[in-house]
Amino acid sequence: MAGEAVLSAFMQVLFERLSTIALREFRSLRGVNKELENLSRTLSTIQALLEDAEEKQLKDKRVRDWLAELKDVAYDLDDLLDGHAAEALRSKLEGNQSQSPWRRQVCDLLSCTLWQKGLFHCTIAHRIRRAQEKLARIAKERDVLGLQALTGMSRLEITERPETSSLVDGLNVFGREGDRDNIVSILLSLNESSPQNVSVLPIVGMGGLGKTTVAQLVYNDARVKKHFQLRMWVCVSENFDERKLTKETLDSAMNGQSSMTTNMNILQQNLFEHLKGKRFLLVLDDVWNEDPNKWHRFRASLNSGEKGSKIVVTTQNENVGRIMGGFLSYRLQRLSDNNCWSLFKNCAFVDGNSGGYPRLEEIGKKIVEKLKGLPLAAKAVGSLLYSKIDEEEWKDILRSEIWELTPDTNSILPALRLSYKHLPPHLKQCFAFCAVFHKDYVFERDKLVQIWMALGFIQPQGSTRLEDIASTYFDDLLSRSFFQPYKGNHVMHDAIHDLAQYITMDDCHRLEDYKTLNNCNKIRHLSFSCDNSILTSFEAFYSFKRLRTLLLLRGYKSNITSIPDDLFAKMRCLRVLDLYRRGIKELPHSIGNLKQLRYLGLSSTKIKTLPSSVGKLYNLQTLKLKNCNSLQELPEGIINLINLRHLEANTRLIANIAGIGRLTCLQELEEFVVQKDEGHKITELKDMMQLRGHLCIAGLENVASREEAIEAKLNTKEHLSLLEFAWEDNRDISPHEECLDEVVLEGLRPHHELKEMKITGYTGANFPSWLASPLSSLQTIHLSNCIRCICLPPLGQLPFLKKLEIRGADELMQISQEFSGNGATKGFPSLNELVLDDMPELEAWLFAEGDQLFPCLTELDVIDCPKLKALPRLPSTLKRLRISEAGLSLLPELWDSNQPSSLSSLHIDNCPNLTSLQKGLLSHPLRALKDLKINNCEGLLSLPSECFWHFTSLESLHICKCPRLVPLTALERGLLPSSLEDVRIGSCYQLINPLLNELRNLAFLTHLEIANCPDLYYFPLEGLPNTLKFLAILDCANLEHLPPDLWKLSSLVTLIIGNCPRIPHLPLEGLPKGLHELYIKACPPLKERCELGGEDWAKIAHIAKVEIDEDIMSE
Repeated sequence: MAGEAVLSAFMQVLFERLSTIALREFRSLRGVNKELENLSRTLSTIQALLEDAEEKQLKDKRVRDWLAELKDVAYDLDDLLDGHAAEALRSKLEGNQSQSPWRRQVCDLLSCTLWQKGLFHCTIAHRIRRAQEKLARIAKERDVLGLQALTGMSRLEITERPETSSLVDGLNVFGREGDRDNIVSILLSLNESSPQNVSVLPIVGMGGLGKTTVAQLVYNDARVKKHFQLRMWVCVSENFDERKLTKETLDSAMNGQSSMTTNMNILQQNLFEHLKGKRFLLVLDDVWNEDPNKWHRFRASLNSGEKGSKIVVTTQNENVGRIMGGFLSYRLQRLSDNNCWSLFKNCAFVDGNSGGYPRLEEIGKKIVEKLKGLPLAAKAVGSLLYSKIDEEEWKDILRSEIWELTPDTNSILPALRLSYKHLPPHLKQCFAFCAVFHKDYVFERDKLVQIWMALGFIQPQGSTRLEDIASTYFDDLLSRSFFQPYKGNHVMHDAIHDLAQYITMDDCHRLEDYKTLNNCNKIRHLSFSCDNSILTSFEAFYSFKRLRTLLLLRGYKSNITSIPDDLFAKMRCLRVLDLYRRGIKELPHSIGNLKQLRYLGLSSTKIKTLPSSVGKLYNLQTLKLKNCNSLQELPEGIINLINLRHLEANTRLIANIAGIGRLTCLQELEEFVVQKDEGHKITELKDMMQLRGHLCIAGLENVASREEAIEAKLNTKEHLSLLEFAWEDNRDISPHEECLDEVVLEGLRPHHELKEMKITGYTGANFPSWLASPLSSLQTIHLSNCIRCICLPPLGQLPFLKKLEIRGADELMQISQEFSGNGATKGFPSLNELVLDDMPELEAWLFAEGDQLFPCLTELDVIDCPKLKALPRLPSTLKRLRISEAGLSLLPELWDSNQPSSLSSLHIDNCPNLTSLQKGLLSHPLRALKDLKINNCEGLLSLPSECFWHFTSLESLHICKCPRLVPLTALERGLLPSSLEDVRIGSCYQLINPLLNELRNLAFLTHLEIANCPDLYYFPLEGLPNTLKFLAILDCANLEHLPPDLWKLSSLVTLIIGNCPRIPHLPLEGLPKGLHELYIKACPPLKERCELGGEDWAKIAHIAKVEIDEDIMSE
């Protein structure tokens, strides 16, 4: 077994800690210095042997035992380092809290001296000496075990896999036709815009997914053979040697007839000349190289190929594809269960025929479900069962995990293990730990990152924060196919999970179904996940005394409401504790003894209070209290957790923390509520330099002065991306408070890298001077309920502003030209979205006649501005425009009527002053317009001069409550474009009949709704288009007949007739045979005739759903 394979990663990190932290911390302790130097030398010796040991322990139990003993000593050393650091931190913090300032300095010196000479010093020295003795003995056993430091060549000999070729066994390929065709299509396409003749297509996927097989299918496809003048296949594998690779590529190009030279220059020149002027396909199978220099040196000989030449790279690592220039990877997906079963069946049964073995077929399909679409697993397990007909043998395989199969019959793990061996040590640790989670566990990136940090897996890199480093670890594992995306989170394929379990063995364990375990002292990371069993107490965990991680995962019934006080006394090494969604109501006071605890998850528990001893968890980095609805307050000592980086709790709990400013490592604080009490003032924020993401500062009416605002030092919070300033809405404002708001906001200048800002409830008349040019990185601004604002700042000069929303400016009367900017940059050069809403006094928007504002604008909303008379000219980039409750008499014009407009959606609603559509936007041929809605414009008299026919892409036309609207004289081309699919006309008395006369010509119309048209007496004789699927006729009081040819509408699915009291009966020919739904309401004659047994019942009896006055007649 490879149970200790992850040890080298742990040892490397431990060695680095001993070489830096320990030497720095312990060097002053008497007698320890020499022991540390001996210890470092011994560790260095052992570190060099680990790779050889990891290989040999697969077959040698003595080596396996040697590694197990080494691991125990390494963990003891790690605990020693952490224990010393925790004690030093406790002594410092508790000393500072308990002493007055004048005594603190003297006592620090005295206590430090006494501590160095006291018991703690003796214990440290003794433990280091004992560890050194054990390690020295372990190191001496290397000769007996035959362990040696591996050279680069010996590594290759160990890990090299069989060479592949371009030949494919077509009889054992299932479900890859679509992938083959997709890739062939990509290869045959010519990218004329690319400056390079040769392009790269990486095929990416986890080991065993069939990348090589798909590449073989593509290579041998007839279309590929015809398209490319030359095809080459090279199996690269681990050793990306440029000379060897160039030689093998030349051999493949010349069918093995190349010269025997090994001179790199001659090889490259020969290859360059041989490829010149030829469109070639080169397949590089199984590439692992991540050194771009090696790739560039090799690629130099390929650049002579004809334009359209392609290189296909198969790799498990997406980064490899990027390095080779393949920015668009083809990510191979797993097989469907049906295709996986076909492959499995072909390998397991003679001639692939399972017909005579129904029981084996049933078991086999269950085995295939476990394989999760991995072709290599289907092939390997199927071959293992080939010609075997004993049901028990099949059931044994069904009950087994991949890693439990015997090595001589298991080809799956070696293929996957190769990808593990290519991981750097820090990623090996992180990956192997994932074995503690059950299969199908959905990984949340942030949670996993925080746990890795808590366990010390993340190696510091200068000033880069640990979370960012850990996130790159995760991305690296993702790019190497160890994780797979899943609904916004990630999962791990079962075979990859088996690999993790195979590697970690004793370190990580999943306690399932409450099984008893041996070697509990060997287990460091434990999860409990059980769907069926009932855990009645925590006594099951008492024997796991060396645990570093305890996770209670997926759901089980639990009656536990408390944790025994002595449990944590037995788990002093615990770093990670997650009790998510348990019924626990309280924690024992002894939790304060967990000095190494760095991650505590209590989210969604029933906990009512936290013990005060939580304030002694000085190493705690993450505390999760989301959805703890019974928790009323946090202990006062919470502010002592100076290493706390992530506090997840509802805003009420966090707002009540007095002195939160002491948590200077905190990374996120969604909301800080300013109060006038000490410990809640805005000055608490001044030292919280690590805050990032979104911060809302509420209760700003409680800031006393500009100086107090400045003291919050928001201009130094460089990691914040979104900052929200909020004052209480609807408060009574005195002139003094209005001025105070202005000076306070002036003092809250943010960092110049801020990306998004919200200002809510501000009562100043003017905005601060910093809101424009100093914040040149702003991309989004929301100004809401700034009710006293009389002048908008020059936001048009912000070069990267993309979205601007201004709502609730009650006293703003005009938008001046200053709004567009007054610097070198002006006119909102990057703005995409603009919203102006709820400005009851806004009358004018001033702009120079020649101004071309908003060159990138795509969406504009002007809402509830009843006095606004005009808008500036709009750019051709605009795609969506909504004007509602505005005082416009004409629609805005375009910058340049000769420039094609991108406008696709135009909604005009409740604009009583709008009288004509013959000028402005709708007077131009808006070729991109698809959606036009005009509603409740009672003063509107005339349509555009060309009506709607020149909107040639129009799909949806809604015109409602425009009673005075009349079309111009009939046009030869008609009123409506033939592209319409959806037409709704309501309360347009003079418009309905002219429009109905044209409906027959609308070949794409599927939805027609006619409402409140008293001038409609009958439908035109030409009838309606038979493409209709939905027809609604509502509130047409004078309509006397339904369309006579209604029965011909073969596509009609839904018919609604409402409040049309003069319709006497259904058409004589009845209704369409395909009609699925019929709704009749407030039509007395029709109701009588269509009820069960009525004269028209026979005409509707075939309809699946009939509803008359909300009574369902059939369904």
